[in-house]
Amino acid sequence: MSTRAGADDGAFWGDADDDVALHRYQTLVNTIDDGIYQLDTDGHFVAVNDVIVEATGYTRDELIGEHVSLVLTDADIDRIERGIASGIDASDEDDGIATFDITVRTAGGDEIPYELRVNLLVADGELRGTIGVARDRSEEQRRQETLTSAVESYDSITSILDKADIGVCVTDEDGEIAWADETIDRYFDLDPTALIGQRSRAVVADALKYRFAEPDSFAATVLSAYDDGRYVDRFECRVTGDGGNREERWLRYQSKPIESGEFAGGRVEFYYDITDQKQSEADLQENKEAFQSLVDAVEEYAIFRLDADGHVLTWNRGARNLKGYDHEEIIGEHFSTFYTEADRAANVPERNLEIALENGSVEDEGWRVRSDGKRFWANVTITPIRDDDGTLQGYLKVTRDMTDRWEREQELESELQRILGRISDAFYAVDDEFRFTHVNERAAELLQHSEEELLGEQLWEVFPDLRDLDEVWDAFHTALETQEPTSYELYYDTLDFRVEANLYPSETGISVYFRDVTERRERERELEQTERRFEAIFEDPNILVGLLEPDGTVLDINGTAMEYIDADLEDVIGEPMWETPWWDEGDQVQRDVREWTERAAAGEYVNFETDLTRPNGEWYTLSGVFRPVTNDEGDVVSIFVSDRDITERKKRERELEESEQRYRTLAEHFPNGVVTLFDHDLTYTLVAGQGFDKIPVDPADAEGEQFDDVWPTETSDALRPALQAALEGEERSVELEYAGREWVIYTVPITDTRGDVFAGVSMAYDITERKEYQRKLEETVDRLEESNKRLEQFAYAASHDLQEPLRMVSSYLQLIESRYADALDEDGEEFLQFAVDGADRMRDMIEGLLAYSRVETQGDPLEPVDLDSVLESVLADLRLQIEETDAELETDTLPRVEGDASQLRQVIQNLLSNALEYSGDSSPRISVDAERRGREWVISVSDEGIGIDPDDQDRVFEVFQRLHSREEYSGTGIGLALCQRIIERHGGEIWVDSDPGEGATFSFTLPATEDSTQ
Repeated sequence: MSTRAGADDGAFWGDADDDVALHRYQTLVNTIDDGIYQLDTDGHFVAVNDVIVEATGYTRDELIGEHVSLVLTDADIDRIERGIASGIDASDEDDGIATFDITVRTAGGDEIPYELRVNLLVADGELRGTIGVARDRSEEQRRQETLTSAVESYDSITSILDKADIGVCVTDEDGEIAWADETIDRYFDLDPTALIGQRSRAVVADALKYRFAEPDSFAATVLSAYDDGRYVDRFECRVTGDGGNREERWLRYQSKPIESGEFAGGRVEFYYDITDQKQSEADLQENKEAFQSLVDAVEEYAIFRLDADGHVLTWNRGARNLKGYDHEEIIGEHFSTFYTEADRAANVPERNLEIALENGSVEDEGWRVRSDGKRFWANVTITPIRDDDGTLQGYLKVTRDMTDRWEREQELESELQRILGRISDAFYAVDDEFRFTHVNERAAELLQHSEEELLGEQLWEVFPDLRDLDEVWDAFHTALETQEPTSYELYYDTLDFRVEANLYPSETGISVYFRDVTERRERERELEQTERRFEAIFEDPNILVGLLEPDGTVLDINGTAMEYIDADLEDVIGEPMWETPWWDEGDQVQRDVREWTERAAAGEYVNFETDLTRPNGEWYTLSGVFRPVTNDEGDVVSIFVSDRDITERKKRERELEESEQRYRTLAEHFPNGVVTLFDHDLTYTLVAGQGFDKIPVDPADAEGEQFDDVWPTETSDALRPALQAALEGEERSVELEYAGREWVIYTVPITDTRGDVFAGVSMAYDITERKEYQRKLEETVDRLEESNKRLEQFAYAASHDLQEPLRMVSSYLQLIESRYADALDEDGEEFLQFAVDGADRMRDMIEGLLAYSRVETQGDPLEPVDLDSVLESVLADLRLQIEETDAELETDTLPRVEGDASQLRQVIQNLLSNALEYSGDSSPRISVDAERRGREWVISVSDEGIGIDPDDQDRVFEVFQRLHSREEYSGTGIGLALCQRIIERHGGEIWVDSDPGEGATFSFTLPATEDSTQ
């Protein structure tokens, strides 16, 4: 296969068969950026690269085997077929390549303009197909830029552009128009000669933009491109006609900076007439060919093939232009020829081949050498070529001259280093992986690491705790992701200073300017605090504030002070302080104010107090200070006057004096005790009372003294907490012995009308006799308790001892009844029955008495008891009696209380039994309920029975007291007394509310448990 029939040693792929060549083509087309395809002789797709697939929108499977008309118009196919026919007929010296401007139809229906270069595949004089290289015309700008930078004379540009009918304007680095072609005159009616030397910006703003239908849009696009130094491509705009020389037409505007040559730093601008395209989408081939003539002059890629050892096998035109070697002189040479001696000594060529084999390709940038020995900076891609079984066939090498870019980067780097060297702030830069790329001296000092320690290291590795600081982490990542500047300020513990940082992102990393603002922030905080304090004082509604010049001239007065006079602020500013309306009480007051001002101006703090009057004649008293304000050198720069209205305080002081006199009169006649008044320093202001007759202290000596100096240490230590508590607003009492007497001292705070404590009072009572009486009373109580204990023991012993003879009597009565019942007459049986009943009653009374005496001694410890459970147990025991009497019971939910469950069961059972028994003639109706009362519960048992006379309601709780005969109601008369004793043991009380015939309610109290809420 060859580029055309008859080709021999110039063939790109040598003598490889079709399959190998196809594989190599696939390697090539995946290496460069253009779309590449192969057609058979009938025009069907044989192979396409990824660029063709992406551009057309069809999948590879949808394209392979389809006719090229799937994506090309019939007109384009006809032109290509004519070109191919011409190529076949051409001589051997022709390169066999034809170029076409075509329109590609995508799967989505879009039409994209492309430049197509067609190469014929001829073998043995027979056409085997074609290979096409398609380039999107957006590449025209890049090619145009390269060509424009290489243009060295106006004549060559003019000769091409005049043919292309393109308006061209070139500006120099100062923005002045250096050249414009004649087409500019025809398009815009502007004389090209007159434009030379004018500033392009002014021409656009003052004249050119008004030739367009949308002048502001045109000017904004062009001028912003000037400002940003950017490319403008395919900006379409409409020129309006003026009815004369200027015709209406559509233009496409293209503009780019000139990077090299005579006009480096300037711009070149193109205006293409696209009127016909806009109107009918007709063929714009003439303009396309004209533009193509601009870009054909530059071949950017050197594309050639190496064998497996690195020797050159093929050589394209771009390689010849770039490296300077002709085909004949380079074929067979080792590709290391293009490398510098240093790279060859370091085995860079061989290492690049090894890396390409390992990774599938290698991309490298570095210096390369032309045939004339000159160096250029190259971007190189090397890709291995393998056959179908994976055997290495060689390499495809693509080289691009990047010298201009490298030189610009070096210039920018040098300029950057110069700029960074002039930065006084701490500065460092990181790349897009946050690795340090630059650190200046100040940054190294603050970061506490040298430049050598930081360069190449990742920020998060050097300072790992920064990962946990959201402000820092977010600032860096947000800047990199959004390409917008960010900042943060925080205290960084690791470096022990407050950092203020500003981050400026670029595509390659982030520049960070930062500084230690610890001292500045502290000064700012101090200043803010000072300002806030001054503002707080100045705006304090309780303080009159003025600011004066050192000579006494008023600078400012706060609103509180202005309320005291009948004048506006403007009336007093600029006036001498002593001549303002506050001091209109006469010459003496004004002289005093002037003196205070002069003393303050001399650096003295002057305290004052004076009586003044308001405009309505109301008197008030001011107390304050003239305070000098100095600068760092100690010079007085102003005078700060602050004073308070102490009228109310003065009034309270007078009232206090009157009150103290009343207190003194009362205290001096205070019987059997001592009264004192004391201030916040614990100094006695009043000492009196008849109790001083009993102690070795004279009231006159104590008054005015500190209390520690009046009393012995032991006494003062006992008194101090009580006195201090009074001054803090609390009432206290303390008992102590002094001078052979016993005393109780009460301390009470004394407050003003606002409730503020301004003093304390203590009242000491002589309780010697009372304490003696109390001790005697306690001894009597102890004796009574001991007596009661012995009585309980006696009652228990007596009742216990009585049970034995009673059991004997009961036993003999039972023997008589069993043996001699038949021998007794009716009276004898009656007498015997009386004796048995008497013995039973005696037993019940003894058992009741035993239970009564055991309430205190035999009871269980008090603990939480669920009364619902107790009631349930009682009702179970009384079930038979309840059923027999047909009783109706209504019970509430009962609470948990502190008590003895067994004794409380006795109480509830006794009360319910009584309610059942004393129900009268009707069926019993009984209710049990509970009510919370503070820290205790009130339990009530109510019935609708016979009731109790109010005169007898206390007697029912006495032992052996009965209100009814035994014939009416049975019982021992101990039940309710036992209930009362049990309730009293629980710290409660029991009572009854009743009227005869209206029923009765027995109530008792029990302590609630802490968790009881019912």
